[in-house]
Amino acid sequence: MPRKTLHDVPLRSSDGPEDRQASRRDAACSNCRDWELIEKTEQRFRDLVENSPTGICIVQDEQVVYRNPEQQRIFGPLEEGLYPSIYERIHPEDWEKLRGLIQSTLSGHAPQAGIDFRFIRLSGETMGELAMKWLHCRSSLIEHRGRPAVLINMLDVTKAREMERLLNIQARMSSLGHVAAGIAHEIRNHLSVINIYVDAAEQALETGGDRGELEEVFGRITEASGKIVSIILRVMDFSKASGPHLKRIDINKPIEDALMLSSVMLRKTGIEIIKNLVDDPPSCLADSQLIEQVILNLVTNAAESMKAMEQGKKIRVTSAPNGGNTVVVSVADSGPGVPSNLAQRIFDPFFTTKVSSTGIGLSLCQRIINDHGGVLSISPSELGGAEFSFTLPVSP
Repeated sequence: MPRKTLHDVPLRSSDGPEDRQASRRDAACSNCRDWELIEKTEQRFRDLVENSPTGICIVQDEQVVYRNPEQQRIFGPLEEGLYPSIYERIHPEDWEKLRGLIQSTLSGHAPQAGIDFRFIRLSGETMGELAMKWLHCRSSLIEHRGRPAVLINMLDVTKAREMERLLNIQARMSSLGHVAAGIAHEIRNHLSVINIYVDAAEQALETGGDRGELEEVFGRITEASGKIVSIILRVMDFSKASGPHLKRIDINKPIEDALMLSSVMLRKTGIEIIKNLVDDPPSCLADSQLIEQVILNLVTNAAESMKAMEQGKKIRVTSAPNGGNTVVVSVADSGPGVPSNLAQRIFDPFFTTKVSSTGIGLSLCQRIINDHGGVLSISPSELGGAEFSFTLPVSP
């Protein structure tokens, strides 16, 4: 807005010389007050931006043309006359995500939830900190120097992400603790098979057995040892926390794997497993290990809820198409169920009704399913207890 001068003030034709001078004085004072107010407002806005704990930058033509002090702390100051690319040192896997945010904002459809992306710091900048930072940002469309630009607010969420990763590991280890007896039982079974065939090999050598008999015995030993290695690798993979690595999978496979890990625990506690898995399910785009973690958590939670029951303990696991675009998986039990006043809170982090629980299992399950583009929900079960269901998108 151009600043007015005294010559811009309209005068009434009927005014005399004295009236015209008075009018000009009044108008000048009014303009001065207006501009003082504008300058104070601009200064107040500048102070808010410059002292904001949130990183703020302006992006124009995919170049950063302004950074406030907090943004400079994260990314470094702007050199005089140089406008770096907004994608400089952004993790390559997150370029498209950030580009989509900027393009959608310029078209007037900035995503309300914002996005998370990774920023890689140079070795000299870390000073003992993590070299990769997680940033959460939101955007809005503004005008800068007469042209459209994107205002981006960024918040450093690295510590929150790291805490989430550690809690994820804790939840996985807690789930493994529930099925540890089953894992030990499976390993012990295969070790027993190996011992039996080692004895058979010794007897064959003592009695002068033929080569074909020995090859069969050693083949059985190799097969059993391979199964032990497979179980150990499964446990090691399961205990690692990571983001989803999506690929086309048969949804029944992580279900079967989770039930295999928990089979001995379920038998010892007298729980009947009912499987209603769809034949030839459509492929889903998912991380099999993370989906297995969700199912194992839901199964062990169901088993825990029926601990005080003497009989009638059942868990039903179901997979089925849910229209043309999703597959639904459900875990239902015959336990006491979840009171309606708690149903809305059980997915909250650290909320639990169990004494020895951390209260993060269901929260992480919900996060995993949301990361896959699905929804995790709870409802009363036909078996009398609770039924947890989640959807996953079908792979195109």
